[in-house]
Amino acid sequence: MASIVEFIGTLGAFAAGLFGRAGLFLVGALVLAVPAILVAIAFGLVSRFRARQVARRGRFSFRHGAFHAPNHTWIGSRGPAELLLGIDDLAREIVPSVTAVELPRPGMVVRKGEAIAVLHAGRRSIRIEAPLSGMVVRANAKVTGDPGLVKREPYGDGWLFSLTPADTSYMRFPAEEEAGAWLEREAKRLEVFFEHELGLAAADGGAFLSSPLLSLSEDGWKRLTESFLRAS
Repeated sequence: MASIVEFIGTLGAFAAGLFGRAGLFLVGALVLAVPAILVAIAFGLVSRFRARQVARRGRFSFRHGAFHAPNHTWIGSRGPAELLLGIDDLAREIVPSVTAVELPRPGMVVRKGEAIAVLHAGRRSIRIEAPLSGMVVRANAKVTGDPGLVKREPYGDGWLFSLTPADTSYMRFPAEEEAGAWLEREAKRLEVFFEHELGLAAADGGAFLSSPLLSLSEDGWKRLTESFLRAS
């Protein structure tokens, strides 16, 4: 009888230990899984937020709440007296890649029309002119570390720098549906430009058959940037 009691006690201790270890394993698995789940949820929320920031009109998209300048930069609010600046979707298509970025220093005073940033794309470079006057607040360190962000996320993490505006003249630039309609007109103007320069057109209204940087001559590239990427 004593042997049976000892056996049952041993079996119970073994079972308790087994379930205890299983419980510890489950707790450990949950501890490891929770951060991954939270990260996935956060990533999904950020993706949905960014999707709501952007709307498409024809071939090109525009950013909600932003003003779209004539040189195909956008200007969006970051705070009460700070504006973000980046390139828009049409400029993103003109530039097939961004291999390096030169950005202004915080505290630098800029005037409308001055070259304020440079995007390097292989052997060519794109000068970004200031669409408004003001003082630079910060440069986006993300794009200096990963220049490709400028092309991958022009309306998101690929913004270039922020500034405090000298006036409110930028508020005359198109925004929302007006910006979408303007980009549609600009898309047609770009198609006409390529037809004239290269004999190329987007036959189905989609992307061009050849990259402008690879197909245009130096003179053609100069005409393209002067026609579409000038601030005035």
